[in-house]
Amino acid sequence: MDLSYRRRCAVRRLYVLVCTLALVHCDGAKPPPEEGDEAGPATGSEDDDAPEDDSDGSDVAGDDKGSGGGARRDSGTAPGKSDAGGAHRPASGDGGATAGDSAVVEGGAQPGQGCSAKLLPLPEDPKQRGPWDVGVRTVKIDRLTVEMVYPAKPGSTKGVPEVTYDIRKWLPPQEQEKVPADHSPAVQPLGGPIYRDVPIDDAHGPYPVVIFIHGTASFRIASMTTNAHWASRGFIVLAADYPGLGLADQVSATLECGLPTSGAQDLPGDVSKQLDALKSASGELAFLAGHADTTRVGISGHSQGGCVSATLSTLPNVRIVMPFSGSTPVTASDSLESILYVSGMNDTVIGYNFPLIGNVVCPIGSATTELAYEFSPGPTKVKRRLLGISGGGHLVVTDLCQKNMQGKNAIEEANENKVCGVTSAVIIGLPALFDCGTIDWKLGLEAVNYATSAALEETLHCQVRTQQFANLKSALPQVGDFREAQ
Repeated sequence: MDLSYRRRCAVRRLYVLVCTLALVHCDGAKPPPEEGDEAGPATGSEDDDAPEDDSDGSDVAGDDKGSGGGARRDSGTAPGKSDAGGAHRPASGDGGATAGDSAVVEGGAQPGQGCSAKLLPLPEDPKQRGPWDVGVRTVKIDRLTVEMVYPAKPGSTKGVPEVTYDIRKWLPPQEQEKVPADHSPAVQPLGGPIYRDVPIDDAHGPYPVVIFIHGTASFRIASMTTNAHWASRGFIVLAADYPGLGLADQVSATLECGLPTSGAQDLPGDVSKQLDALKSASGELAFLAGHADTTRVGISGHSQGGCVSATLSTLPNVRIVMPFSGSTPVTASDSLESILYVSGMNDTVIGYNFPLIGNVVCPIGSATTELAYEFSPGPTKVKRRLLGISGGGHLVVTDLCQKNMQGKNAIEEANENKVCGVTSAVIIGLPALFDCGTIDWKLGLEAVNYATSAALEETLHCQVRTQQFANLKSALPQVGDFREAQ
């Protein structure tokens, strides 16, 4: 009996235990195959409708302030260190592209395999910000307010103020002034600035599209560091405020607040509307016409957004799904090529390897991040990966662990200033969900940016990223668990 067989048996026993304890509903979910079985895709629940849980945030189009087989673990030689300066970095190479790759990297690869994007040379280190400055626009798509980041036209950002955000804008309007301005400093993504309403780089592309879904009681800029990082490396990223899921709606819906909300939850429908709008870009989206490649799509999200993202792999042209802090197996689909789960290993909300209370907001059939990875489709059609961050909590994969000058995070500050609904939202209160773990949150984001960028570029740009994944654990000492099945 080899170790791979023993591990799969252990996973089966844990799965049976979870079902027996009635922590999840196991009908229709398949345990991983025994050694020698045909490795068929195990899917999650067919139910895409996560429990109604919160809404989007405020419509803040002007909230910026111009201011200045079995699993395998691999290791190897660390790539070069990432730059710590501004947004625009000189490229250090062609990103590992070879003549067989599909995207056309200037001075490097030739087209083939279906990718046709013309790209600037990409740094070989995926955690290094890419060659593009990053543009941002706030647009309306149906009922959604969407923050859209994209590769900016070279030279267009000169003299343009850097975008910053005031987190108070995502509280209910009646509650925003309770938090003093000097306790809510302007925030912006790590790694480099973003610039509002600058033109897209129309000399390159078309750029693949990534849709990001925030978590329960969160908002559209909660993962702006990672979203902007992707845009700097040649992707168009859409992050909306989702009605029924966001911070303002979650606290407004409590008995304590009793305020109106922006609408009911419909995450699958809202994601579909964004993709449909991109296919026939007009109005506020007209600047994307001919520049967004909607035949190569990625879906990602955090917490409940991560769980739901796992069920949206059946949407047209979705080739990669990347749940953050999620516990739902990815649904098999004809277009799916890659899966990457990223989570903190000390997550106290949605457990990394033990089911916890956070599963109540995820689709039926959710248990742990580890089990979601095991039950998702795998080789030979789909590359499947899992990354665990040592000491990381539920929010370590987001920007939400930042603290103000008073040493408080956003929820602690809101609670101290008696913002209504903070202690009763999501049944158990927001402080119970605010889990950052023990690791420096910036190290968490470094790991997220490295792994997700490598996976996106491999799948949507058709770049070779074998060495980057082989080197991952030596490049990122904060990673305690990395597995590949491909």
